[in-house]
Amino acid sequence: MRKPLSEKWKKAESRVSGWIIKIITPKSMAVFTTVVYVLSVIPLLWIAWYNYPSADDYSIGSDCHQIWAATGNVFAVLWQGVVRAADDWLHWMGYFTSNFLMAVPPNAFGERFYVLTTWVMLAMLSFSTMYLFRSVFVKIFKADKWTGHSVSMLVLFASVQCMCPAGRVEAFYWYSGAANYIFVHSMSLFFFGLLVSAVYDKGKKRIWDLAAASVIGFFTGGGNQMTALNGAVVVLAAAVLITCNKGWKVCKRLCIPMGLFYLGFILNVAAPGNWVRAEGASGMNPVKAVLVSLYECLDRVMGDWTTWPVLVVMIGLVPLFWYMAGKTAYRFSNPLLVVFFGYCLVAAMMTPPLFAVGNMEAGRLQALTFLMYVLVFSLCVGYVTGWARRRFSDRSAEDGWGFSPESCWCLAGCMVFLIIGSVLTIVPEPHYYTFSSAVTDLASGSARAYGDARKARMELYQKGTGESVEVEALKEHPVLLYFSDIREDAQDWENEGVSRFYGLKEVTVKKE
Repeated sequence: MRKPLSEKWKKAESRVSGWIIKIITPKSMAVFTTVVYVLSVIPLLWIAWYNYPSADDYSIGSDCHQIWAATGNVFAVLWQGVVRAADDWLHWMGYFTSNFLMAVPPNAFGERFYVLTTWVMLAMLSFSTMYLFRSVFVKIFKADKWTGHSVSMLVLFASVQCMCPAGRVEAFYWYSGAANYIFVHSMSLFFFGLLVSAVYDKGKKRIWDLAAASVIGFFTGGGNQMTALNGAVVVLAAAVLITCNKGWKVCKRLCIPMGLFYLGFILNVAAPGNWVRAEGASGMNPVKAVLVSLYECLDRVMGDWTTWPVLVVMIGLVPLFWYMAGKTAYRFSNPLLVVFFGYCLVAAMMTPPLFAVGNMEAGRLQALTFLMYVLVFSLCVGYVTGWARRRFSDRSAEDGWGFSPESCWCLAGCMVFLIIGSVLTIVPEPHYYTFSSAVTDLASGSARAYGDARKARMELYQKGTGESVEVEALKEHPVLLYFSDIREDAQDWENEGVSRFYGLKEVTVKKE
């Protein structure tokens, strides 16, 4: 007698489920997501070969370049960077860490070193995110390293590849903007991760954590004021939570790095230079800046940042967090309060520029807030998922060390949807992702033509020391590489910056 069709279907379904459980494991997911992220970053690093300095890279970096050209001494260059940062702290802006970083651009040692900008920024962002997530997931929630690594890769993919188009060039290809915001943001992630590690590590490892956190914390507090303000809020919240959950003795261990962070933050916001710069700014009053930042955050979350790939990545994080939640005793209480705090944290990042200049139009500002949004969004998804598992599931853990069939199907579905959706999106919108934008400009020859034109200019600058130099206008403007350019007016600030950098009498663009 034939078996009912329903029985055959159940057996087939069971075999497929058994197969997918064997294929999709915590380790295989970690390997797969790493491969995907690394492959997606390769075009970004490749196109960086055609990247050249512009704007502040010349005007701010000219002093250090002149020292390098005269002495060839790295320490003399670094000291000149300190001198420039101190002068800016007194007369222009308080973020002394960012001032130093911007004063010593890679092109100070030679223009071809400028290609390192993208490599350094992507490395800092990637490794700091991985370190923070490893500290949080493995040390606090006792998750296995593979699942935590998968989460960090997915978050990095969303952060880098789905970044708002206006912010990409200033986040990864324009050194002055990237050093001020992306580099310092990455420092803050290392700082938070070290604080977590200092709570859970023991012996010499804890001493190292505290020492490193003290140094990085001080300089993070002295970085751009968006990151510094966010850090001040996070550190205060962390101190309260650690004291409430683990006692004052544990929090007391962190007093030195936390105190040094706040010392850097106070030196940052109280700098005399801030008042000088504020005289020419048209920002908002503090109350209005806070209220507008709350609205601005909501508007960008709903309108610009939460694209369909970001949503798919966040859905893909749910089964990973569900799996991790089964291996921790953490209660995940008050999820709404945590989500609200996360929203306020992202909004708070917008308050300094609204207070200072009254807008969030600069691409580097949008890039930084987007990175914080994706980071906070992912952590909120993890917290809410943990709460849902505690609330609605009686199972304490997944089967053994693997994902459940439901989790595997969810992960597979998200991967397939992301691949098919990306193909359908890139065809009409080749610049939709950061990697597709890089591939488009490489394939079209735009990046190469831009690089050749900038190289030809550089040779004219080097030969024309002490003379007036006129250059051709740039015919190609690759989306990821082009930020700004000199003009026909020799008195323009960018033209004057190039002139000082190369020791020219003046530099202009030929009139068309």
